[in-house]
Amino acid sequence: MSVYPIKYKVLNKETGRKVSVTKWRVQIRKGGEKISKLFDNEGVARSWEEQELHRISTGVPQNLIFDLKYQLEMPDMSALLRDYFNQHMSKHSASSFKTNLNRCLRAIPSIPIYLKDLGPKIDNYRYQNTVVDAMMGRIYKKDHIEFGQFKIDTVDFWLLIAYMDSRRRTGIKNNTILREISMISSAFEKVYKLYPENFPHGLMNPVKMLPKGEKPKPYLGRKRVLSDDEAVQIAEWMKLKANQEPYYLFVTCLESGARKSEVLDAQWENVNLQLWSIHIPKTKNGRPRDIMIPEDDDFREWLKANRLAKGPIFKLTPWNFRQYWVDALKALGLYDDPDTRLHFHDTRRTALTKLIRQKRLNSFQIAKEMGVSPQTVETTVQNMPDRLAEIFAKLRAGHALNEDEIMALAGHGSISMTNVYYGDRN
Repeated sequence: MSVYPIKYKVLNKETGRKVSVTKWRVQIRKGGEKISKLFDNEGVARSWEEQELHRISTGVPQNLIFDLKYQLEMPDMSALLRDYFNQHMSKHSASSFKTNLNRCLRAIPSIPIYLKDLGPKIDNYRYQNTVVDAMMGRIYKKDHIEFGQFKIDTVDFWLLIAYMDSRRRTGIKNNTILREISMISSAFEKVYKLYPENFPHGLMNPVKMLPKGEKPKPYLGRKRVLSDDEAVQIAEWMKLKANQEPYYLFVTCLESGARKSEVLDAQWENVNLQLWSIHIPKTKNGRPRDIMIPEDDDFREWLKANRLAKGPIFKLTPWNFRQYWVDALKALGLYDDPDTRLHFHDTRRTALTKLIRQKRLNSFQIAKEMGVSPQTVETTVQNMPDRLAEIFAKLRAGHALNEDEIMALAGHGSISMTNVYYGDRN
C-alpha cells in the first residue's frame, strides 16, 4: 500500500516545449486485490486510498461498489416517465393532463413483466430497485417485475414485446397499447435533455428497434359523420329545452370541429365579439387555436346579453350535457343500435369532412384550423366514401385527371408513389 508521485514530461502544444507533470499513483495489494490508479492531486489520491482500504477490510467486493453506484445514478423507467411528464407535458389541456399524468406516473410503470416471457434474457436487465437488493443480490420471488423498475439503459425491444404481451393478457385494446408505446418512445427521444450528464448524445430508442409486425395494428373502428338530417333533428330537439346551453354547445362543436371539453372550458376573456371568435389557449394536443362562433342569431344575442369580464362561458358540466345528448338520441331513435349510434365526437369528424369537401384549404391549412395533424386529414380523405365520385364523373365525361386525382384513383398514399408507376412511362 503506497501513494507516490510520478514525474514525466509532456509536450505543450501552445509553446512546443516539453514540461514536467506530476501525478500520484495509488497501489494497493491487500485481501487478494491488486489496485493501481493515477490521480492529479495528492489529497484526492490519499482519500481514495483510505476509502478502498476500508472497503477491503469490511469485505465488500469492488464490483459491488460499481453496481451500487449504478443503481443509485442510473434512472429507471419510472423516473424517466416522471421526468418526461414534468418537463415536456405541462402545456396540454386539463383532460389530457390528467390522462397523461395517470399514464406516466401510474399505469405504464406498474405493468407486470412476467419472467416466463423474458426467459434467460432476464440476466440482461438490471432491475434491482433498492441498494439493499443490489448488495444482497436478491432474486425476485414473484413471477413478474414491474416495468418501472427496469433501468433505462437496459430496455430493448424484447422487453417491450413482453410489455405488450402483458397488456394483451388483460384484454387491453391495441389502440391503448399503441398510445403507451408511443409515450415510451417520446420519453426516450428526450433522454439527452432529461439526463445530459448520463446520456449527452442520447440513448437508443428501443421502440424504433421493434421488428416489423410486432406493434399491434390500430383498430380504426367506426367512422361516423352526422348527416344533415341528423344534425337538424338533434339541434331542433335541444333548442326546445329551457336550458339553451346544450344547443349552443352542440352547434359550436358541429360548426367549428372543437372538442366538447375545449368549448366547455372556454372563458369569457377569450371571446371576441367583433370577430365572433373564441380563443382556446389549451387544446388536447397542446397547441392554442381560435374557433369561430356559429352564425346563429340566438346564440350571438345570448353571448351579448350574458357577457362577463372573466370566467367560464357555460355553466353546463360534461355530465349534465351527456344526459341531454343521450336523451336526444333516444327521443330521435338514434340510440338503440350500438353499431350505428352517434357519439358526440362525431361532430368533430363531421366538421373536418365538411371542411375537406369545401376545397378552400389544403391539408396543412385544414390541419391547423382543426387542431389535428396533416396525417389525420389525409386519412379522413382516404376514408370518405364519396371521394372518388367526382373522379369517376370526369372519366365518364372524357376529361383528363391531374396528379392528385390519379393518386387517389390508384390508391397511393403520395405523389411519389404514383410517379413510380406513371411518371417514367410513356
